[in-house]
Amino acid sequence: MIRLNLVASWSLILIIGTATAGIASELSDPESAIRRMVRANAEKDLPTLSRLMAHDADIISYGVAGRKYIGWPELEQGIRDEFANAQKLEIPIHELKVWTKGDLAWYAMELDYIRYVTDGAVLKRTVLPMRETGVLERRDGRWQLLSWHESFRSAQLGGPPARPPAATPPRPAGEADTSSLPNMSGE
Repeated sequence: MIRLNLVASWSLILIIGTATAGIASELSDPESAIRRMVRANAEKDLPTLSRLMAHDADIISYGVAGRKYIGWPELEQGIRDEFANAQKLEIPIHELKVWTKGDLAWYAMELDYIRYVTDGAVLKRTVLPMRETGVLERRDGRWQLLSWHESFRSAQLGGPPARPPAATPPRPAGEADTSSLPNMSGE
């Protein structure tokens, strides 16, 4: 009986140690920390996001639709609101590039932010093609997101891609290009 309890205790210690080591190794490099943040966002896991993000009062981050977050409390409220509004989130990463120098890292990422919201009895799916850049710092051996900026990958959501501007006919020699100057005639 004592031997069985000893084996059970060691098994529990091994399981807890493995889980803790898995979490620690998951955060030991910046790419793993970024991927864990994205997964926590998709899982609507605010405690994990909170651990992975710096809570400095003067940090500024930018989201889509002109959203600006200063400090952790504003960002946390924005996250809570999004989690309450979305029934489900999926966030596949299409491309992620990470650079490091000492205790700083920065990244560029392309992902799809897929939101499922209830509209009456219907569950609506919206795909937002996103780009994101951000800066992380290693603090006490763990990588934390300091600041980020996200934008849409396409200028016109749901519409056709923007067309390049029409070619401008050549100007006669010696004539200045005034197309970008303000109209000073009062018209």
